[in-house]
Amino acid sequence: MLILLVWQLFRQQYHQGDARLIRWTQASLMFFILTLSLTSSSIQAYLANNLQQMLGSDLVISQHQALTDAQLNKLHQHAQQLSVSQLVNVTLTHDHHWQAVQLKAVDDHYPVQGTVQVAFETDGQEQSLSHGPKSGEIWVDSRLFASLQLTLGQPLDMGHGQLKLTGLVQHEPDRLLEGHSVAMRALVHLDDLPLIQADNALFRYLLVGDKSELNTLKQWATTELVTAQLYDKHSGHPLAMFWQRVENFVGLASVLLFLMAAIAIDQAGRRQLLSQQRFAAVCLAMGSNKPQVFALSFGQWLLTVIAGLIPATALAWGAEYLILLQMQTQFADLTTTWVWTDLLSSYALLLALLAIFQIPNWLVMAKVTPAQLIRQMSSPNHLLPRYGFALISVAAVAFVYSDNGLLTAMTLSAMAATLILMMVLTWLVLSLGHTVTSRAMGMMAFGFYMMKQRLLSKSIQILGVGMCATLLLFTLSLMKDIGQTMEGYTREHDGNLIITQANEQQVQDIRQWSAQTGSDIRQLKPFWYGQLSHINGQTLAEFATSPSESLASLQKPVRLHFSIQQANNNQTETGQRWQDRDADWQQVSVEQEVMTDMGLKLGDQLQFEVAGQSLNFEIKASHKYVPGEGSITFWFNVPQSTMNQLQTPPLYMGSLELADTAWGQLAELWQRHPSLRLISVRELTQRFDDTLSMVIKLVSGFSLMIILLALLVISASVKGYEADERKKNALLISFGQSRLACGKLSLFEWLLTSLIASVGAILGTNLTAQLIYQSQFGINYKPDWLWIITTLLVSALVVCSAGMITNRSSLKFSVGALLRNGG
Repeated sequence: MLILLVWQLFRQQYHQGDARLIRWTQASLMFFILTLSLTSSSIQAYLANNLQQMLGSDLVISQHQALTDAQLNKLHQHAQQLSVSQLVNVTLTHDHHWQAVQLKAVDDHYPVQGTVQVAFETDGQEQSLSHGPKSGEIWVDSRLFASLQLTLGQPLDMGHGQLKLTGLVQHEPDRLLEGHSVAMRALVHLDDLPLIQADNALFRYLLVGDKSELNTLKQWATTELVTAQLYDKHSGHPLAMFWQRVENFVGLASVLLFLMAAIAIDQAGRRQLLSQQRFAAVCLAMGSNKPQVFALSFGQWLLTVIAGLIPATALAWGAEYLILLQMQTQFADLTTTWVWTDLLSSYALLLALLAIFQIPNWLVMAKVTPAQLIRQMSSPNHLLPRYGFALISVAAVAFVYSDNGLLTAMTLSAMAATLILMMVLTWLVLSLGHTVTSRAMGMMAFGFYMMKQRLLSKSIQILGVGMCATLLLFTLSLMKDIGQTMEGYTREHDGNLIITQANEQQVQDIRQWSAQTGSDIRQLKPFWYGQLSHINGQTLAEFATSPSESLASLQKPVRLHFSIQQANNNQTETGQRWQDRDADWQQVSVEQEVMTDMGLKLGDQLQFEVAGQSLNFEIKASHKYVPGEGSITFWFNVPQSTMNQLQTPPLYMGSLELADTAWGQLAELWQRHPSLRLISVRELTQRFDDTLSMVIKLVSGFSLMIILLALLVISASVKGYEADERKKNALLISFGQSRLACGKLSLFEWLLTSLIASVGAILGTNLTAQLIYQSQFGINYKPDWLWIITTLLVSALVVCSAGMITNRSSLKFSVGALLRNGG
């Protein structure tokens, strides 16, 4: 009997406009979360399978310093095969062409598993080889071959010698370890690496052995090689954590979707709740008890969720297929893989979050009595439970997808600031408009009065539209300017060529070359590469358990800059920085964002491995970047007296202003110093723009969901107050106003709604932009006002059109219907 009542209630409400809006809103959320979950599951399954096939060994030990002879003997004792390789970033040249390359130098034992695929003719068949290039030879990939316009058999300048180009490498069995790198690649023999005199090489040890021996090596390496990265076929793909962080970031952004969905469901559910109350009161009058009434409400809600879940799953599968199709350019053979445990966990998460939305309605249903059948039922207006549980659901989403407290706090704070700004703006405009026109006559004064009386519903409409406009405006207006601003700022302060790494010999050659070509060296700053190994006696992995951008960078060597005076583009935030040339060397100033991201504080102890030595520092100060002499800054600053503790010369980072004629002679510099690392500001900006383009595509796709939910919010808010709108229009007609006048009043309300939302979006975007530009460039943001005004007008047109279309039914109410309904 109960099941039949549930089905009857579900069918009764299924085709109602309010129920349809709720179902569409729930289905939109389900579609987004399921698409995210299914795509992530397929990628993770692909990476796990890829790990088994492309690791190139049973165990890999990777670190930025060579193992000692004793450590190498340990590997030989427990491994059946061992291959040593080194990776360095160099720049290769041919004629007047140059190209940044990731060069891998391999020994005679490479590869230990699998084969290298090489072609020895331009259009020839590739061959499978169980060895790398011989000494004196170099193999390049096809992209590098085309970029430098090379020919097979030709000699290629390589620092202090030449290597013969003999093959085109197509596949390396350990290619997995390069992750998502798209750098052009070349292979040489390990004996030829001294020709380059490279600094900061990555040492990689590929091992094959039985399981017990390799487990012994892993336990030994964990304690003895604290800065090393270990990979095996059970440790997880190097990209797995990266894609998990992508999923978490997108999931965290869905907080905005859940907030808007909560508004839409609340507004659309006002009339539906009255219908459910009436049905429940009838059931109680017929002899049902309160638990049965709750079961009735729960069952009807569950059927509604399932009705949305089925099409949402089908659409999510289609969206996943299209997304993976786009990603096949980066991951070959990436296909859809259904991981049922991930799918079921997503279902459970969605049910829990949507159930939290429903709790206020269930609380109302628990208070229904048969006496309400003879009294006029009214929709409860308790704001605290209605929006309190919605905020709980939003917080639950943030908790599930948060892997970084700082990122979560920044995201939620930005959203909260925008919401508060729009709410305050709404209240100010409506209150001021009502006050100014309170003694005036006419439709405008009446419009301000009515909007002030329905401040809550209008605020909700404005928030929904305004959040959508904020995201779109931020994406399309602000982010397109950042690349241009960054290029202009860097060009003004740093010149047009950045030196990212140069040793002392290379710096001397740069000085001579600059004088010969009429170029100007803007700045040179010394540093060492240091690998952070311990924090307060704990290894980095033990101390930092949550992934973050800072942690990802600290797992690789970072630059330690030494100086006496603080740079003009740095400012001490906390603590006290040294000023003396002979200051105690065991102190360090850390960049403030890194301090926050990693949870560091003054007094913490940091241990760095620098050129084979262990150096211990105490955090005495923190600093931040401010506009000054150039944009080059460092995360870690140490006293100049640290030089007395190290036996290795420093490296240098800096910038130049090249004369127009000097660009053609730049290849000469790289021919003598392939390991010299330079990058033009134009190339740096292009990399930023490429990344920005990908971000804009992602956010634009996300914006489509925002637009959809904004339209649902508008429709839900109109439907929720449609009865009140009809009464208002009928009263105006009874006082002699025409339907045209009622339409003009409705148009005025929607125009004012869209203008407030658009102005709020512009203010929110400009506030965010000012913060970004001040923190990154130390300059004021100058918006494109033509773009902003155009956005304002388009937003007003779209919102007015959507509002008038959804509101048109309220203009069809008559005075007779008003009298029949009892006014």
